[in-house]
Amino acid sequence: MTKIFLRIPEGTEWPVIGRDPETGSLILRPGFVTAAAEASGCTSFDDGSNRPLFTEDMIATLLLEWYRERRAMGAPACPTMEAVIQEARKESLH
Repeated sequence: MTKIFLRIPEGTEWPVIGRDPETGSLILRPGFVTAAAEASGCTSFDDGSNRPLFTEDMIATLLLEWYRERRAMGAPACPTMEAVIQEARKESLH
């Protein structure tokens, strides 16, 4: 099994800019997913290469870990991420 190290492209701003009101999906800054996939040695779409696909689970993991690190370093809370985290906690209790 190939070990994948998720990486944030150097100089990247926090990418979460909102949430789709119909689907609840996070809205990310344009180009973030592709840049993070490249930095992680992955591809964001099936391009026929042997690179791993950068999945939604990988993006979620990257964002959650990055968010935790940012908060630990004193960055302000992101209301969108706080709402997502609270929803995930509620779902895990059921």
